Amino acid sequence: MFGGTLTEFATSLVDDIATRETVVADVDEDIVDAIRGALLLRSVVDDALARLAAQAARVGTAKRSGMSEREVLCRNGAAPAAASRYIRVGRAIGVVEGLTRLSRDGSLSSEHVDAIVRGIDHVARRTGEPIGSDLIDRVERSLTATATAGASPAEVLSRARAAAIEHTATADPEDESIPVAENPVLNDMGYTRTADGRLRGEFDLDAVTAERLVSAIDAGSKPRPEPDGSDDPRPAALRRADAFAQLIECGTRNFAVESAPAPPRSELILTMPVGVADLDSESTAARLQWMGPISDFAAKLASCDAAVTGIGHDLDGAPLDISATRRLFTGAVRKQIEWRDQSCVKCGAPASWTDCHHIVHFADGGPTTVDNGCLLCRSCHTAVHHSGWDVVMGHDRHPWLIPPASIDPFRRPLPAYNRRTLQLDDRLTAA
Repeated sequence: MFGGTLTEFATSLVDDIATRETVVADVDEDIVDAIRGALLLRSVVDDALARLAAQAARVGTAKRSGMSEREVLCRNGAAPAAASRYIRVGRAIGVVEGLTRLSRDGSLSSEHVDAIVRGIDHVARRTGEPIGSDLIDRVERSLTATATAGASPAEVLSRARAAAIEHTATADPEDESIPVAENPVLNDMGYTRTADGRLRGEFDLDAVTAERLVSAIDAGSKPRPEPDGSDDPRPAALRRADAFAQLIECGTRNFAVESAPAPPRSELILTMPVGVADLDSESTAARLQWMGPISDFAAKLASCDAAVTGIGHDLDGAPLDISATRRLFTGAVRKQIEWRDQSCVKCGAPASWTDCHHIVHFADGGPTTVDNGCLLCRSCHTAVHHSGWDVVMGHDRHPWLIPPASIDPFRRPLPAYNRRTLQLDDRLTAA
C-alpha cells in the first residue's frame, strides 16, 4: 500500500515544507497556523508509522530480518521511546474503533493516543473487563474527551487510574472475586538504567505483598545511634534505601529454586584483557551482571561476599577459549559465551531465554567450546536449523549470521545482535 510510493511522496513533501519554511511571514497568526499544520502532519505521520509497525509484526518482517520490531524502527531513524510508542499504538488501532479514527485523521498527537491506549489497558487489567465491553467503551470515550479538551498525556493516564479505582469502589458488594487491592496478578514492576549508571524504578503491588515490603523496610530502617550515642545522621529516605539493599541481600542468601542450589548473593564478572603490553590499572574493569562497570573499591567490597567469575578476553573482546568434551554448554563455558554474546545473537532475547547452539553441530564433530558456541533463543534456534539461517564464527571470534537467500540474495553476514551498533573496522569480516 505504501512502499516506494510513500517514500517518494514523503521526499517531495519534505522538499515542499523546506521551501515553505523560508516564506512564513513574521506574523503571530501565520506562525501559529504553521505550527498547527506541522503538528497535524506529524500526527498523521506517527499514525502511519504505528500502522506500519503493526503490519511488520503481523507478517513477520522483523523476525525475518533477524531483528525485533523495535530495532527495525530504531535502525530506520526512530528514537527508542518513540519506537515503543508506535508499537503500542499499532497494536491498539483497529481494535479500538474510536481511537482508530482519531489517530488516522491526526486529531490527537501520538503521545495522547498512546496515553489513551495505556489508560484503557490499565483499566482493563484492573477490572478484568475485556476490550469492547461497555465499561471499556465508556472509559475510552472519557479518556478521549479528556485528551481533546486539552489535557496532557499524564493527565489522561491519571484519569484512567481514577476510573479503575472508581469502578472498583462501586463494584457489587456480593461479588466474591479478589479485590483489586489484593490481586497479585495485577502486580507490576519496571526499572530503567539512568544516564549516570544508577537504577530507577517503580512498582505496583498488592496489599499483602506491599505490607510485607513496608514491614521489612520499616524494621530495617529504624535510626541507629552512633557509637557515641548521637543520632543517626542518615535521612529517612537513605535509611529506607539501606534497608531495601539489606532486604535484597538477605533474600538472595535464602532464595532457592526447587531442585536447584541457591544462587550466589551477587555475581561479579571481572574482564581481564590478555596480551596487552601496556596494561594499565583501568584496563581491567569489574562488572556487575546487570548494572555494568563498577569501581575497584566497590568490586573489592562486594567480592568479600559474592561469587566472582574471571573472564580473560582478547583485543577483539572475545573470551579466551575453554575446551570441554561434554555435549551441553555448562559452567564456565556457558558463562564465557553469555559474557561475549549478551543475548540471542539473532533477535536480542535475554541470555536467560537462550540455548547454546553448536555452530559446527556436535553430531558432525563440533566441540563444546567457546569458539563453537553462540546464544540463540528457542525460535531463532529453530530458524537456524530449519529456515535457512546459518551461523559462522568470524575471524574476530564473534558469531556472525548468514541470512537465507530469500531475505538477502547476496547472503551478506550480519554481526551478532549485541554488536550491530558497533562501528566495525572494514577488515573484520566473517569467515
